[in-house]
Amino acid sequence: MARKMKKLNSKIEKLANFLFETRILKHTPRASLSYLKTPLKENVAEHSFYTTIIGWVLAKLESANENKIIKMALIHDLAEARGGERNLINKFYSEPLNEPKIMEEIALSYGLKDFEIKEIFEEFFKGESKEAKIVKDADVLAGMLLEKEVFDSGNKKAKKWLDVSLSRLKTKSGKKLGKFILQTDSDEWWLEVAKKYLPLTKFL
Repeated sequence: MARKMKKLNSKIEKLANFLFETRILKHTPRASLSYLKTPLKENVAEHSFYTTIIGWVLAKLESANENKIIKMALIHDLAEARGGERNLINKFYSEPLNEPKIMEEIALSYGLKDFEIKEIFEEFFKGESKEAKIVKDADVLAGMLLEKEVFDSGNKKAKKWLDVSLSRLKTKSGKKLGKFILQTDSDEWWLEVAKKYLPLTKFL
């Protein structure tokens, strides 16, 4: 019994450390922001959240495996907890990270075999499956949301970024969503809510 409890506690301790490692992404800023020249802030954890939500939406639109896409999107940048976040220009001047190796090490370190993190990430990294292509598009679209917010805040140079991002999309639904993001005011959603409820609100 004591040995069993010790083994269980060891497993829980590893999982706790894994969770602490994922929080490093909360303190890892998106590397492209300095080139976008915006006061807006976004970290890798936030970007991963947006990518996951968008991936879920695209999974519905593309009739793909939602469960796999959500997991894949959640971990698509997890290797950056150890390898760091690099922007496009950084990548030209440095050796590419061995992200599959990093993910394999993370999986081994914390006993995550049952989570299939290594396998799911390798599928994303290869980019060949339907689900991997959807997550790649979700990653790009998450960037587009930030770029559109920057553009709507008055930085017209962000239009160049939006055009490039739009050209990178591969899936049918991703391309359609990208075009609507480009055309839609980022404040439209809450203005519609205000328009609906403002006449009914008496305390303003």
